[in-house]
Amino acid sequence: MPGTRELLVRVGSRAADLGCRAFLVGGPVRDLLLGRPCLDMDVVVEGDAVALARAAVEPGEPAPVLHVDFGTATLVSGATRVDLVTARAESYHWPGALPAVRAGDIHQDLARRDFSIHAMALVLNGERRGDVLDPHGGRGDLEHGLLRVLHEQSFIDDATRMLRGVRYEQRFGFAFEPRTLSLLERDLTCLDTISGDRVRHELERTFDEAEPEQALQRLDVLRLLSALHPGLRFGPEKARALAGARREPLSTAQLQGVSWCLLGWGMDAAMLESLRVRLTLRRSIVNDIADALAVAGLEMQLDRPDLEPSAVFDLLHGRSHVALLTAGLLLSRPAARRSIALYLSRLRHVRPALAGEDLRQLGFSDGPAMGDALTALRAARLNGEVASRADEVELARRLLGTGGR
Repeated sequence: MPGTRELLVRVGSRAADLGCRAFLVGGPVRDLLLGRPCLDMDVVVEGDAVALARAAVEPGEPAPVLHVDFGTATLVSGATRVDLVTARAESYHWPGALPAVRAGDIHQDLARRDFSIHAMALVLNGERRGDVLDPHGGRGDLEHGLLRVLHEQSFIDDATRMLRGVRYEQRFGFAFEPRTLSLLERDLTCLDTISGDRVRHELERTFDEAEPEQALQRLDVLRLLSALHPGLRFGPEKARALAGARREPLSTAQLQGVSWCLLGWGMDAAMLESLRVRLTLRRSIVNDIADALAVAGLEMQLDRPDLEPSAVFDLLHGRSHVALLTAGLLLSRPAARRSIALYLSRLRHVRPALAGEDLRQLGFSDGPAMGDALTALRAARLNGEVASRADEVELARRLLGTGGR
C-alpha cells in the first residue's frame, strides 16, 4: 500500500540521519515476496529503535508508543503500524524457557527466527537499500513452498514453533521440509515444556485463521494435539462441522467458542478437568464445553418424534449458544439436530405476554403457584395452545381455579 511504503521510506531516511541501519524483517518480507497485503510492519534497528521512532513521527500523527526499557517502539500512520525493535541475539537457558536477549546485529537477529522464510530482511537505508538479506535461504524455500527451521535445536528451544509452523503450512499451502518434519516428530514431547497459557494462545490464534479446520486437522494428523493433551482430537467430522460454523453469521468470539467445544467434544468430566488444568482454560470455555457434552447426552431424548416444543425448551434452556451450535453440527440423529435448530431459531425467543404483576392482578400470590403458572403459560405459548394475551388471561384464570370469572 502507498501509505505503508511511504512510512517505511521515512523510517529508512530518519535511520540514515541518526546513523542507524534499519531493516524490514520477518512476516512482512515474506508477504511482500508473496505479493500479499500486510499492514503490520516489523523493523529491526541496528542502533536506538526508540530514538528512531521519535524521529520518524510527522506532525499531526499519534505519538509513538515507547518501551524504553525493552528498546522497542510502535509507530502508527493511518492504517499502517510499524513495530521497531533494537536488533538482538537470544539464547535459551532450558527447553521451553522464554529467551534471554542481548543486543546484537541484523544477522544475529535473523538467526533467532523460527523458519527460514521469516529469516529475511529488506534493507531500508544505506548503500544496499532495497536489497533482501537472505542468509538462511528463505527466498528459495518460499519459492518452493517449504518450511525449514534454522537449526536442529529449534523445536527444543521453543516448541510453539511446531504449532505456528502448522498455521503457516496451511495458510500458504506450504509443507514442512523433510528434515524439519523429522525434527518435529522427534521433539513432540518438548510441547510439555510450554506453559498452558502459551499453548492456549497458539491454539486461539489457530482458531482465527481463515480456514482453521485445516490447521486443526493437520495438528491432529501430526500428533501435536495428542501431545498437548491425550483427549484432544480433530478428525474430518469435526473439520466439516467447523467449516459449517464458519458459514453461519457468527462473531469471532462465537467461532472461538465453537472451536473449543469441538476440541472438547467426546471428553468425559475427568478429561475435561485435566484439559482445563493443562491449558489454564478460562471458566467460560470449560462451561461451554461441558454444556456441549451435556447436550450430546440428550441426543436420544431430542430425537423423539413426539417431542413437544415445550419439552425441547426444557431440555435445552440455559445451555450456552456455542454449545448448542456445536451439538447441532455434530449430533448424528437428524431429528435431534432439528430440535436444536428449532430452539435456536424460535423457541429460545418465546416469552408469555403475562408477567408476574399481571398474575398478581388476576389474584395470584407470590410463591410456587405463580412460578408454576408462568411455566405453564410459557409451555402453552411454545406449543401453540395460546396465541394472544387474552388466551393467556383465560388460561391463567383456569389455573387459578376461577373458571374464567
